[in-house]
Order: sequence, then structure tokens, then C-alpha cells
Amino acid sequence: MNILLSTNTFIDSGLKTLKELLERETELDFGLEIFPNWENEAFKEDIEALKPLLKERHLTVHGPYFSVEHSTPKGSESYEYSMKQIDKTLELCRALNIHHLVFHHNNKEINEANKELSTEESTKNLHELNEICKEADVEILVENAGVKSKNNMLFDEEEFIAMAKIEPNDVLIDIGHVHANGWDMENVITSLSDKITHFHLHNNDGLHDDHNRIHDGSLDFDKFIKLHQTHTPDADLVLEYNYEIGYETDKIIEDIKYLEDKFKN
Repeated sequence: MNILLSTNTFIDSGLKTLKELLERETELDFGLEIFPNWENEAFKEDIEALKPLLKERHLTVHGPYFSVEHSTPKGSESYEYSMKQIDKTLELCRALNIHHLVFHHNNKEINEANKELSTEESTKNLHELNEICKEADVEILVENAGVKSKNNMLFDEEEFIAMAKIEPNDVLIDIGHVHANGWDMENVITSLSDKITHFHLHNNDGLHDDHNRIHDGSLDFDKFIKLHQTHTPDADLVLEYNYEIGYETDKIIEDIKYLEDKFKN
């Protein structure tokens, strides 16, 4: 089991802030989930500057998110853009020896009119990406993406579990999304315990996708710890915080040390 930090939290503060953190905390053992931001020139420069500090760390990568939509038909402008973003991300995977990529079936709003077609197209896209990623020795992890408050939840709880059992992919469970959508965390974890290899960790008020610190919200984090240790003890833990926390690296370090104490001692 590894503890990782998503670079998502440094979207505003910049990866230079992360670089300073890594240079300062040389004895703290945590990996990174790199959140690509290819449309940002600073990201491209900063990721190059980070590379020497990443060689000994456990790494994964999140699939590209900004303006990316995997539920649009093949050949559409949106599809082509999304695939180009995937190509860039796989180049990064090869350069950094990364073997896991997190996948969102959709990012757009979902309604009764577009749900069925969006499900069909995103499933086709997942299958195509599975084949493409195999060539780069990268495994796609399917995430329970989307929240009710944003109207972008493609699958409800039982639909997600059923889909995850059918698809060959392993699964990343975002516990913040589980909580914001009112899903039964115990049911999700026990139903998919043989497929869950990673978790995204953050907290919220039970409605909004706030990406707060792990104890800042109404999600029962102690209950999650027990479920993890009982059913998925080998699954990696990825802290995925909001942009504001990227300016508060001391608080991030507090949470990493807390996870180390709870899960590794």
C-alpha cells in the first residue's frame, strides 16, 4: 500500500510549490498522482523541472481532464481533442515509467436525454483506450466520477458496481464522490473489493465536491479506515485536494503523516 498526493491541488499554486515541498521533505515517503494540464505552458515547464525529484517515488497519472470528454462519438471534434490529450499523457507515462492512468467515463452534464448514448460512447472509448494503453504498458483504472450537485453523474451506485464487475479494468474509488452522492461506502467497497486498487481521499459536506482535507467534512474517515484495512488493505491511497490547499503544504504534510501512522504502523 502506497500513499500518494495528487498534483491536482497545485493547479493554482503551481508545481514549483510542489517542487519546494519535495526538496524540503526528503525523508517523507509519498508518491504522486500527476494531474496533467497540457494547455498550461507553465505545467509543461514545471513537470520537466520536477522529473529529477520523481525517480524514486511511486507514480500514477490521472487522465487528462480539462476540456476532455470521453462520452462523445468517435470522429467528433471533442473525441479527437480528448485522444490527443491522451497521447500526450502516455508520452509522460513512458518518460516517467508510470503504469496506471485514471479514467472518467464523462465530465459533461448528464440528463435523461443523453445518458444512454453517453454510456454507450464512453464504454466504446474505454475499450479503445484499453488497447491503446496496453501498448504503453499502462493500465486504466476506472473512477466513480461525477456528483449529483454538478449534474454530471453518469452511473448511480448500483449501475457503477454492475459496470465495474463487467469491465476488465481495476477500479479507483473516490470516497469524496461516494459521500457527496449519498452512496453506501461499505456496499461499494465490499462489492468491488477484488477490483479496487486505489482510492482518492478527500472530504465534503455530503453534497458538494469540495475536495477538503480528510477530516474537514461529514464523511466518517475512521469508518473508511476500517473498511480499507478489512477489505482492501493493499489499495493505494491518493490525497486529492482542492486548489486552495496547494498553498498550505504544511497541512498536506500533516495529513500524509497521519495516513502513515494509521495505515503503515
